[in-house]
Amino acid sequence: MINPTSTLRGTLAALAVAVLALPSTTFAQGTVSDEEVAAVIEAARAELRASREQLLAANLTLTPEAADRFWPLYREYNAEKARLGDERLKIIKDYATAYPDVDDATAASLVDRSVGNSKAMQKLKDRYVGKFRKVLPPVQLMRFLQIESRVDNLVELQIQRGIPVVEPAAK
Repeated sequence: MINPTSTLRGTLAALAVAVLALPSTTFAQGTVSDEEVAAVIEAARAELRASREQLLAANLTLTPEAADRFWPLYREYNAEKARLGDERLKIIKDYATAYPDVDDATAASLVDRSVGNSKAMQKLKDRYVGKFRKVLPPVQLMRFLQIESRVDNLVELQIQRGIPVVEPAAK
């Protein structure tokens, strides 16, 4: 019999390798155009969304009825999450444009936008937990949320890996 925990670990490990291989937002783009960077990022995001669905499908044992209710809701959730991801990407791009000469006004704006984006993401997750609770039994809901959290953390690690910490302005 296949052990679902070892399957999940193996799939997460493979996804981690894939995520860490994704191109980082580059702060020293040089000869790479914004359009090329945007195309690479969008391709990577599309691949990640597909990998995430495959990971969930392989690690959530859903009855056909539960799957019929879960997958449309998940895709709706993922589309809203992607919109917030677009906003976050815009914040990161604005930081990249300003970097390394980030002034106080720009820093304040980036902080406010970033905190607002994080709050909106948490609000989205809170809203959808209630919706997923209606279509998944508690243990499956918990497993789904654990998998989502682990993938989100892997993605966050990759994003943070490519963003330098702002330096105070020389006085």
